[in-house]
Amino acid sequence: MKQAILSAPMQMDIVDVPIPALEPGDCLLRVESALVCGTDIRIYEGTKKKNVSYPTVMGHEFSGTITESNGDLPDGLAIGDLVAVYPLVPCGECVACTRGKANICRNRIAFGYQLPGGFGEYVRIPAAALQNLVKVNGVEPNSAAVIEPMSCAYNGLKLIDAHNAKALLVTGCGPLGLMHIRLAKAIGVEQIVAVDPSEERLLVAAASGAQLTLTPGDGVVSAIRDFTGDAGVDAMVVAVGRADAFEPYLGALAPGAKVNLFAGFPTGNDTLQVSANEVHYNEYSLVGSSSCHLSDFQYVASLVADGTLKVDDLVTTTLSIDDTVGALEAAKAGRDLRVGVSARVS
Repeated sequence: MKQAILSAPMQMDIVDVPIPALEPGDCLLRVESALVCGTDIRIYEGTKKKNVSYPTVMGHEFSGTITESNGDLPDGLAIGDLVAVYPLVPCGECVACTRGKANICRNRIAFGYQLPGGFGEYVRIPAAALQNLVKVNGVEPNSAAVIEPMSCAYNGLKLIDAHNAKALLVTGCGPLGLMHIRLAKAIGVEQIVAVDPSEERLLVAAASGAQLTLTPGDGVVSAIRDFTGDAGVDAMVVAVGRADAFEPYLGALAPGAKVNLFAGFPTGNDTLQVSANEVHYNEYSLVGSSSCHLSDFQYVASLVADGTLKVDDLVTTTLSIDDTVGALEAAKAGRDLRVGVSARVS
């Protein structure tokens, strides 16, 4: 089978390797769709180092068909099922796991970092990760692969109590920003504002559920305050790793607002400036979010499966596994919403 193996930063080869042998309890997936995430780009370029080991097969957003099992599958799963794969395998014993934060387990291993991910024709699912398989029969493979990043967005929205927010601001309308907008609409947020320099992406944001779309610049904060009846937004998602997607919009926050720094920031450019007194006197909450919980993944999978969340338009280009580097470069260029890699594309 083919695999895209990264042996060091910027050193990727497409190689033929044996289909993985299964140990007791394991199963085998034929990869149907694997998507390129910003994290994959950072791993490829070497700017993300934590938890990355070489050689590695990237691709933590993927779906596949169960083709073989060395033992019984969990109840509800069978050979031939299409599944979305929750990418984290937590230890279950560290302080994060015992406090209900398995998504930030200190000892977790992940597909696409330590375990071979979806940039190959097949993936072995260890017995310890069988619970990570979520059946999504009837869903398009690309849509099934989108469940992972969408679940990360859902985790971020939970952390800022978006279910109870009247107004939400999303800065950055790349794929994850759009996912936040669609989820916010699905969970009933009344007023959704989107800010992005791209008019094209703002059109998609509007179609995704944003009632007010704005390009950055003078007057944006006043426009947001006018839209919300001078109340401001109760919740804000920073969906791009840039200080200027956060700092200019503090004046748009309502008292008690919650802000999620969702995007990862480039190392060396990850310093933000905020007035301590502004946070203190307005009781602002500033949180980060990392990945998602298995329960988030299962919930979002149900929304995708029943059509509540429309995601089939988010994957706009799919390239052959032979051109995985090209897929990474296309994703970095930012012209596509999501770029896929598939061994089934010539």
